[in-house]
Amino acid sequence: MLQKYNIIVVFLIFVASCKPESMQYSDIPALNFNKVDQILLNGKDSIVNIYVNYSDGDGDIGLNTNDTLAPYNFGSKYFHNLFIEMYKIENGVSSKITLPFSSDTINFNDRITNLTPTGKNKSISGEILLPIKSSPYNGFIFDSIYYTIQIVDRKLNLSNKVRTPALKFQF
Repeated sequence: MLQKYNIIVVFLIFVASCKPESMQYSDIPALNFNKVDQILLNGKDSIVNIYVNYSDGDGDIGLNTNDTLAPYNFGSKYFHNLFIEMYKIENGVSSKITLPFSSDTINFNDRITNLTPTGKNKSISGEILLPIKSSPYNGFIFDSIYYTIQIVDRKLNLSNKVRTPALKFQF
């Protein structure tokens, strides 16, 4: 009888040890703002490094170079899967920055390469570094600016949107 219980205990320990030790995340990607560094060159702001943490339960973040058919085709809303928008703050009021004489807003949208791991467990998490030029166009000087960041996975699930703190630049 004691052997029977020993076998059950050993079996339960074996089953418990087979559980993946990785975290379980939602299948909808999630972002958390980590930090931002302003890099100076010759005493003036040159680059903004934004660090964002991400997680995704099914690991379907990123696109391959051959992902060019709808909905990932050029001109589609989902051609880019990383959305970075730039906002200005003037006299306490924030708004998207537009190009002069245009309604086009400044963004730094990009394509994240496929991050899906091989193997059975597809959950992923990590950090993304986003280096951005401090002044993308000459003549844009504001009280301060901030960026918002969002990603979309291959199932077109949008993550939450994160925001940097307001940044003042030395130009």
